[in-house]
Amino acid sequence: MLLLTADDRTGALETGGACADLGFEARFLPNVGGMDAFASGETTSSARCAIMDLNTRHCSPAQARERMAATLALPARPHCHKMDSGLRGNWHHEVAALIEAGRRVGLLASFPAAGRRCRHGTVYINDVPVAESAFGSDPRNRLISSRPADFLAAAGCAQALQTEDLVVLDANDDHELRAAAARCHAEGRTLIGTTGGIGAYAAQLPSAAPAADSWRSYALKRPVLIVCGSLHPLSRTQIAALDCARLPLHRYRQAARILAAGADVVLATNDRADAIDDAAADATAGALADAVRHCLATGHVATLVVLGGDTAAAVLGERELSVLGTLDVGVPLCRDDASALEIATKGGGIGTPETLARLLARQGS
Repeated sequence: MLLLTADDRTGALETGGACADLGFEARFLPNVGGMDAFASGETTSSARCAIMDLNTRHCSPAQARERMAATLALPARPHCHKMDSGLRGNWHHEVAALIEAGRRVGLLASFPAAGRRCRHGTVYINDVPVAESAFGSDPRNRLISSRPADFLAAAGCAQALQTEDLVVLDANDDHELRAAAARCHAEGRTLIGTTGGIGAYAAQLPSAAPAADSWRSYALKRPVLIVCGSLHPLSRTQIAALDCARLPLHRYRQAARILAAGADVVLATNDRADAIDDAAADATAGALADAVRHCLATGHVATLVVLGGDTAAAVLGERELSVLGTLDVGVPLCRDDASALEIATKGGGIGTPETLARLLARQGS
């Protein structure tokens, strides 16, 4: 069984979508007990993928190291960990925990299909060094560099880089991405990387099947509730391009009425570019989750679309999800088996300005 961990919820589900496209039965499991049951129970596929959110994006470095170290006791191998393609979060401390435990690690920060690449050790987002992009001015994660090695040295991994127990892998295109992932697999390295890198790694496993595109034309069930808590400019551009009502968070009751009439609607938090502390961010995510619960309770939401990792964690909570596949680059489709609700998620900085409009424009057969 392949174990996928991630530092936030959208990243976790993204990687699950990439593996589901390869024929894996992918399941997001909110706790270790659920993973134990999945590992030992009957499944519909011999290729199983267990997914867990370590929720380390905004915690302390010490907590991130502790949570990563705890994954070493989980009953699954191999193990890949999803890092943020914008280099935000505690991924370098998570790498340090693996190195301290004696693991060899390959860091693959490229995802060419999503405009992310690593060239000569520098990460670019659409040809802009990541620290100079919108990721570099994230309200909760200010970047120190565009070079992963700088982060890793700051986390105490300089010697591991010299001995090649830890390698930072370049990849400018999909061919180089596959080659880098194949190297990690051949050398028995734990892969820390993007969804693209993890998908390329999973494709090396004997149980993987040729990638499917069956969900790339799937029409979302209507009406759709789109929930945006992400502050990334790209997510704000994406919801602005939608031809449906866009309401602020406090008007969630009006959103419920629009859904009851069969129309799609966006619920979004206020735009802001200034720094936001953890307490304020958590309070906003909690209020958004309450608003979504009100809308879902009416029974009129057929599909829920959630933008932003913190928002997804607050809204989805402890739901166990089957990850069905990938609707678009970085946009997985999941099903809550308890309620049959279909859920699509998207990281704040993933996609193009037209990603959501393109999804909602698809028509059912």
